[in-house]
Amino acid sequence: MRIVTDTRRVTRNLTLARYATIGGIVLLVGALLVNLYALSRPNDVQLLIYVIIGFFVGYTLSNVGGVLNMRWARRPDKGLADALRGLDDRHTLYNFRLGAAHVLVAPSGVYVLHPKFQTGPIQFAAGKWTNPGARPGFGRLFGPRDTLGNPAAEAGLEADALRAFLKKHLPEAAVEPRPLIVFMHPRAVLDTDESPVPALHVKQLKDFIRRQPKAETLPAAALTDLETKLGFAAAE
Repeated sequence: MRIVTDTRRVTRNLTLARYATIGGIVLLVGALLVNLYALSRPNDVQLLIYVIIGFFVGYTLSNVGGVLNMRWARRPDKGLADALRGLDDRHTLYNFRLGAAHVLVAPSGVYVLHPKFQTGPIQFAAGKWTNPGARPGFGRLFGPRDTLGNPAAEAGLEADALRAFLKKHLPEAAVEPRPLIVFMHPRAVLDTDESPVPALHVKQLKDFIRRQPKAETLPAAALTDLETKLGFAAAE
């Protein structure tokens, strides 16, 4: 299988996440120390202003770092690549390259892979997604939480992003993206047969792709031309 990943984008966002998190913690600690010092100078309004600004900016940076870490530090690109390893060279996994975050071009079609990282039971019934029994870890009590949300709607938006990308860069392509929800956590237990978008565990992904019949897809020549035009190439 070929893998095409925007590694610069990944590295850049991981760096931003690290510095935002560290900067937020430093500012929060600094604001706490200034606050303790301000107790000895109750009439110094300027110290109070510094404390408020420090807590506000520090909290904001910490949350930005948390969101970026949830998005990038878990490296879904590597998790999906490992899960699909063993497919032949007719399959190409594009990470952060084709408008949608993760796109698999296969002989059976073009798949938009939407990874989710929730653990425990995942259910879809009566039009609603639920993750009963999910508990926030201690680190999520005061920071951003990675909630289940609506994976089907999110995957649909990713498919729309790919359609827009292809319309702009490969308008002659007559292929309909197929969104797939992929749960990455090893302890995720799925009860999602009624989902409007297929949902499966990452361990099932490769076999699912292999079982699909041939269908309209993006030709290899068109992909090569697109990669050349946009200036990227397969990593492996």
